[in-house]
Amino acid sequence: MEFTPLRGKIIDAIADYPDGVSFNKLADKLKGDLSRIVLSKEIRNMHVQGFLKVLRDPGHRQRKIIALEKNLVEILSRIKNRDHEGKIGIRTALETTLKYIIEYRRIARNISNPFLKEYAKYRVLKHVEKVLEDVA
Repeated sequence: MEFTPLRGKIIDAIADYPDGVSFNKLADKLKGDLSRIVLSKEIRNMHVQGFLKVLRDPGHRQRKIIALEKNLVEILSRIKNRDHEGKIGIRTALETTLKYIIEYRRIARNISNPFLKEYAKYRVLKHVEKVLEDVA
């Protein structure tokens, strides 16, 4: 399975719910980015590949809960958002960006799956993009 930014966006949306999220809630969150049919296919494909868990909701007969598998949770826990207040100076931006690059290098060394490696890169680039937006 090839990594795409759309799949990255789906993973990020699911990551906002550590205990998992229902399909309808996820579809509402991603509304405008993709159709429910595409979302359903992507979830099924990522589940088959072992990146997502799809579990039955014990409180509802038909509802399924979608959550990240351990491999993605580990990547997200290692690439933490380095928070800063408002605008930052160039020095802070450079230091923060360097920390993201170093962490990506550490993670990438231990990942053999190309999809997971590309997701880690995608996640780091999203954080660096945010740093660039905040440079004063």
